[in-house]
Amino acid sequence: MVWGGAFSLHHRTPLFHVQGNLTGLRYRDEILRPLAVPTLQQIGPQAVYQDDNARPHRARVVNDFLQQSGVNIMEWPACSPDLNPIENLWDELDRKVRSNHPPPRDVQHLYQMLQAEWQALPQMIFTTLVNSMRTRCVECQNSQSGYTHY
Repeated sequence: MVWGGAFSLHHRTPLFHVQGNLTGLRYRDEILRPLAVPTLQQIGPQAVYQDDNARPHRARVVNDFLQQSGVNIMEWPACSPDLNPIENLWDELDRKVRSNHPPPRDVQHLYQMLQAEWQALPQMIFTTLVNSMRTRCVECQNSQSGYTHY
């Protein structure tokens, strides 16, 4: 199971406004330590963490913390949304949370809403995204790193 690292879902207004700038320290202390790592540890040793290579996610303090916590990290090329099906899942979760819930009070409330909507996602969404990977790769290769419809 892959667990993604972004809480500001897609490029629209975020569901939860982080006060100030999100730094590597804040990402570690406010998202990874209380939420992501405990969830990954509950899943077990087969859990893999994936992020979107945003600057706070790549900070040395974050990488050191994840390594010390024994988290398996999926290596992912920078700036590769065409190959990243988790972006499609974040978009779907974003739509579901916005349409089914009032704005979250805090990160913990957002986490609870995301968990509820994640559990409700039909298996077909995951299957479709996995099955799209061959086409995504071919399109990326044919576009020579240009635009694809993904």
